[in-house]
Amino acid sequence: MRIYSRANLGTLSFILLFALASTLKAQSYTLIDIGALPGGNTVAAKINLAGLAVGQSGKMYGVHTHAFVLTSGGLVDLGTLPGGEYSSAFDVNTTGTIVGESNTASNIHAFIWDKAGGMRDLGTLPGDKASRAFGINDFNQVVGYSSGPTGVTAFLWTKDAGMTSLGTLPGGDSSEASDINNAGSVVGVASTQSGEKHACFWTAKSGMQDLGTLPGDLTSAAYRINSLGTVIGSSIGPKVTHAFLWTTNGGMQNLGTLGGDSSSALDINNKGEVVGTSVAAMGGHAFYWSSSTGMQDLNTLIPSDSGATLTSAIGINNAGWILALGAVTTDRSQPLELDDTHMHAGPIHAFLLTPAH
Repeated sequence: MRIYSRANLGTLSFILLFALASTLKAQSYTLIDIGALPGGNTVAAKINLAGLAVGQSGKMYGVHTHAFVLTSGGLVDLGTLPGGEYSSAFDVNTTGTIVGESNTASNIHAFIWDKAGGMRDLGTLPGDKASRAFGINDFNQVVGYSSGPTGVTAFLWTKDAGMTSLGTLPGGDSSEASDINNAGSVVGVASTQSGEKHACFWTAKSGMQDLGTLPGDLTSAAYRINSLGTVIGSSIGPKVTHAFLWTTNGGMQNLGTLGGDSSSALDINNKGEVVGTSVAAMGGHAFYWSSSTGMQDLNTLIPSDSGATLTSAIGINNAGWILALGAVTTDRSQPLELDDTHMHAGPIHAFLLTPAH
């Protein structure tokens, strides 16, 4: 296992993060580029309560891309499964155990990784050929989906029982699991009897439940669930996509947009704070949402001279640390253009945002 780090990561620590925050009280968040493995692109996926972040890093278009974990020493390359050259990490729990996917000599398989055992193949459901793992809780219960000749099916994996199917909605023929909380509640997406895909909620007691859509929409998907059972995701209509927040008592709530016709909620912490992406006047922008503030553009809450445009916020922990994706201009005399038409934007960057106190 090799460790790569940039100069600005050599002294990265929890103490430094809060020291930096205190020097920029005029800003809502400080901004740190977390660097990259060789190749220059970093796509982060999740940040845990201890500040460990995971994702994938490498060259453009997924070439020689490996899963990573960000520690105080920099980015740690997690490698691949035997025979593979690609891997990506999607979630990390409070003990530092990580799940994701890696190719093998023949297919893509879900993996679990920890310091003691390294990367281990979780296999597939019986008769399937491929699998992907998207969520893990603090009891090392893992969820994702397994696929093969009969389709795609959500799974729950435990050390004792291995991989078991979570089934589908009544009349449906496919399902995918995206997250699991410590109570063992699972969220994801599943097909209905009519063929549309809806956000779903699964428990061992009640099985799989259809969360429906926002009024007038056709499809939906659930991405994360917090310890209180609050669910976030996206509801999609003929012309719009809206981020939603779902609770047992309140049902599905529209979180709105930054002014455009599209938004998607990508993570939620145990305080009910939500982050995601929304179309604004100049394209996709990362957002922060809480019940007291509503939806805010994170680009208005970072130092104005950062040279970065945050396009998506994909993780938030209970301390309010946010993991975001974006681009950095390589020519400060020109405005940043995310489509890179004039080659002013560099590779994809991942940023760690910490609240300024």
